[in-house]
Amino acid sequence: MELISQKKSNQLDLPFEVRATAALGISIVVDALDYIGAPLFALPVVGDVVDAIVMAILYRLTGSKTSAAINSIEFIPLIGDMVPAYTISTLLWILRASTKRKNNDSLQMTQSNHAGSIRRNNEHMDPRNTLDIDTTNQESLRTKAMRLYATFRSKVQ
Repeated sequence: MELISQKKSNQLDLPFEVRATAALGISIVVDALDYIGAPLFALPVVGDVVDAIVMAILYRLTGSKTSAAINSIEFIPLIGDMVPAYTISTLLWILRASTKRKNNDSLQMTQSNHAGSIRRNNEHMDPRNTLDIDTTNQESLRTKAMRLYATFRSKVQ
């Protein structure tokens, strides 16, 4: 129970589409600023502080440890500024999350279809075809034997 609540607290209570759009927008803007504002964000302390803040915001939106690991490329001098790591990691997260959501939706649809077919089968059951235990106990031995014989004859032919 604690893991579920911890995972829930890592992500905002926003719908997936809103979180994905916000994360992708932030990623594209920050990666563009890495290229445009290279002199300011290339400074060791300033650039690392900004990268840490952006990584925290993106992790809060996505909750993806894989994306956080990919985003840590930004801490590598020169390489981190040239690779659009935020955008790549966010696109990977969106792809993986949408695939999971699609699989969960299809699984739920399959389960609901089975529930509907069971309900339909139960609706079409004829109560006259079911045996009542009380009436079976009250029947005479002769009636039981005749019923058994008729069942046997119908299966042999």
